[in-house]
Amino acid sequence: MAAPCRNCSSLISKFHSLALRQFLPVVTQVRNSQYNPYFMEPIVDKKQLEQPLDESNPRRFRPIKAAKTEQVSSSYFDPLAQKFINRIMKDGRKSLARDILEKTFENIKHIQVEKYNKATTPEQRAAIECNPQAIFTQAVENCKPVLVTTKIVKGGVTYQVPVPCKPNYQLFKASKWLVESCRDKERKIPMEKKLAWELLEAYNNEGKSIRKKQELHRLCEANRAYSHFRW
Repeated sequence: MAAPCRNCSSLISKFHSLALRQFLPVVTQVRNSQYNPYFMEPIVDKKQLEQPLDESNPRRFRPIKAAKTEQVSSSYFDPLAQKFINRIMKDGRKSLARDILEKTFENIKHIQVEKYNKATTPEQRAAIECNPQAIFTQAVENCKPVLVTTKIVKGGVTYQVPVPCKPNYQLFKASKWLVESCRDKERKIPMEKKLAWELLEAYNNEGKSIRKKQELHRLCEANRAYSHFRW
């Protein structure tokens, strides 16, 4: 007779848990949920830290979030590179994504220095950029779209309406195009080599990522007659 009692207790516990789920709200974890909106982002730039705060500056009386592991005050810290690392990352392997970007910068440096050494005139050497971070920044800037299309329904018909692209979405699209263009290429080639060539092509306004931006702009140009639907 002990077995039926155990079964009854298990059924009662299951029924109790199901009943609680109907009345308790579903809680989902949010990134950085330990900080409420009252907390402010930390400043890691030394030049900004050296500037005095005004009497009315909210940083005097509002709490500050703890800096992330990758946020340092070094001159080599690049917020754009950190965001791009998050775009490269897959399955949470951030250290691997960071290594890929560092090796990409090394490959860009080797390619540009080789071109610099092969140049014969001072004018040719002056036109060659050997700083991989400058090449990376300009490549991402060249891939940023100015306009994007959004779906708007009017009279039961869906229109692709061109709208100005926000800065955060510009960075998102540029990073996405650069990474996807590399992943679409041959898998036998290491990611750092493909990314190095893609960044160099984007730096010169060439390559697959630039073509994707141009295709999006052509789509916006074709649908410019519907631009008044956004109001």
